[in-house]
Amino acid sequence: MQISDLDLAGLSLLAAIFILGGMVKGALGFGLPLTTMAILPLFVPVDFALAVNALVLPLTNVAQFVQARRMRETVRRFQYVLGGIVLGVPIGATLVSLVSDNELRIALGCFVLIFIALTIGRPSFAIAAGVERPVGAGVGFAAGIVGALTTANGPLFVMYLVGLKVDRQLFVSALSLLFIVSGVLISGTFLANGLIDRSRLLAATLAVPASLAGMAAGSLLADRISAEKFRMAVLFFLAILALNMLAQGAAEL
Repeated sequence: MQISDLDLAGLSLLAAIFILGGMVKGALGFGLPLTTMAILPLFVPVDFALAVNALVLPLTNVAQFVQARRMRETVRRFQYVLGGIVLGVPIGATLVSLVSDNELRIALGCFVLIFIALTIGRPSFAIAAGVERPVGAGVGFAAGIVGALTTANGPLFVMYLVGLKVDRQLFVSALSLLFIVSGVLISGTFLANGLIDRSRLLAATLAVPASLAGMAAGSLLADRISAEKFRMAVLFFLAILALNMLAQGAAEL
């Protein structure tokens, strides 16, 4: 699929989806690709959605990483997670070319439902200092694979950071860095595999400002309504989309 295949209504829909994803990220701190990948495959091919999300992911996190002002500390502490991502992304990118769109839809639907269950259950766990590095490497490796398959590896990073019980500023800094690195690597492997071309770059030029506008709106929204109500509304919305993806994927296998 090429961006030229989209008429004005299609382009407007693309922008609206990324505005919505940006609002979720602005309010919760993550969830942009999780939201957009739950919706985009309903209207465009999965590989098109993956390519555009991969390009948007790093660009929407640079400002947050810089503003947190913990760059050196973040890179040093989470270097093992970064190493795991470097190893995992090429494996995930290889798997993308080996599985069908419907299989990817089912995988993404399952991943979203698992994330929702874990979020509602609010598991309480802690990662001991002695195993922080090996666990981080494992999380990075798994997130690299999941990220290349779905571009929605945020839940893995979030659960790891929650387990470490880091402060909010370091949480934002680390999450932004991990998204930037995984996004750059995923984009690079997609480019090498032919999933990213000029048309999808053009689509990203529309999606990035739409996402940033949504993030600004989401931040304002989070200040005005109950964070818990917004979170539950987002989870309910994602659950419906995930079930629809599972139904579509299973029906067309």
